[in-house]
Amino acid sequence: MNAASMDEKDVLKKYKEEFYLPDYLYYEANGLGPMSRRSEATLNRVAEEWKNLLVAGWFAGEVPWFYYPERIAAMEEELVGAKEKELIINGTTTTNIHSVLAAFYKPWGKRTKILCDSQIFSSDRYAVEAQIRLKGQDPDDDLILAGIGNPIISEDEIIDWMSEEVALIFLPSVVHSTGQLLDMERLAAEAAKRGIPIGFDLSHSAGVVPCKLHDWGVDFAVWCNYKYLNGGLGCPSTIFIHEKNFDVPVAMPGWHGYVKDLQFRKLPHFEAERGAGGWQHGSPLILNIAPLEGALDMVREAGIDAIRKKSLAMTGYFMELIDEKLAKLGVEILTPREDDRRGGHVTILHVAASEITDFLDSGSRITDELKSAVREKMASGKPAGKDDQVRISFSPLYFSFEDVYMTAQNLEQLLGD
Repeated sequence: MNAASMDEKDVLKKYKEEFYLPDYLYYEANGLGPMSRRSEATLNRVAEEWKNLLVAGWFAGEVPWFYYPERIAAMEEELVGAKEKELIINGTTTTNIHSVLAAFYKPWGKRTKILCDSQIFSSDRYAVEAQIRLKGQDPDDDLILAGIGNPIISEDEIIDWMSEEVALIFLPSVVHSTGQLLDMERLAAEAAKRGIPIGFDLSHSAGVVPCKLHDWGVDFAVWCNYKYLNGGLGCPSTIFIHEKNFDVPVAMPGWHGYVKDLQFRKLPHFEAERGAGGWQHGSPLILNIAPLEGALDMVREAGIDAIRKKSLAMTGYFMELIDEKLAKLGVEILTPREDDRRGGHVTILHVAASEITDFLDSGSRITDELKSAVREKMASGKPAGKDDQVRISFSPLYFSFEDVYMTAQNLEQLLGD
């Protein structure tokens, strides 16, 4: 099936018109999603409320600001398989990682280690190592990185590491470097068998890969809202706390996490609101949440299952085009080909990876200088190394199959004679 026929059958094609897009193909859905007209509208509405209502907006806004984090977080429940009160929007992804690790990482006896993946995102690793040190342990001894030396991580190896020395497991849903989708359901089940709390960073899957956090028994999760969910720069992060853990003491309390009906009494001793709402820190970032309201309205309307179906079709189509057009030019596919093992982006390997990245980021413009640099690297005979990666993300809401085809065609022109 060609791109034109796939676009004709695409039930999500109408959403592309809702976004403010540049005049070139934009591949950063897994970095920063673009603004949509719905996000602009909700941002403008809340800004007007601030202008006209001032402090009264806390309770008089269309969505009262006092309840805004809870109301907007509830819009994400169906996307990640959460139940009522299991989600809250609060802080940044990194501060939320600190918050959940501080509460769930409880080294005792010989259980002192945190199990992560070898390709853990840098900021996540900084937080993990800091929390190990704060608990009086040494990251050199107590951080396990599964999958060292292998770009695609084996769930079997992760499970093999789930020993009696492990106090906590923290993994990505989608490995940011390779696009590999981990089997969260299986990993959560194996962790539960061994009595080890397990959490996930969903930053590279939220909004493009559906999951069932509650049903799978995941203990906690965090994710940003500015990638596939298009919540905008500075958009606060989301925390998931499984209802079985509602009694876990909040490690980083703040006044907005206090019991809702008593917050403004400013009582001296912290009493957490029941559920994820108790994990809030300080005052909610209302203006930063506002664009997410409009973005989530669109994602929910489109449907996470339809988004996932199109995402898999686009990445699968791109892989076919790589086999047809680009493999002979030295392009290798790193991302797993199986539908149930890949997220929303495709990672390729090529000796001219840095030039390909510059090419895609600059609107796919070929210059003599760029072409010369590519030819020089390709003529060197040096094979692509593990760090010669290019991540290419196709958002189902604003990419067409014709866009996917053009991507392969543009790369063929760059790399070919």
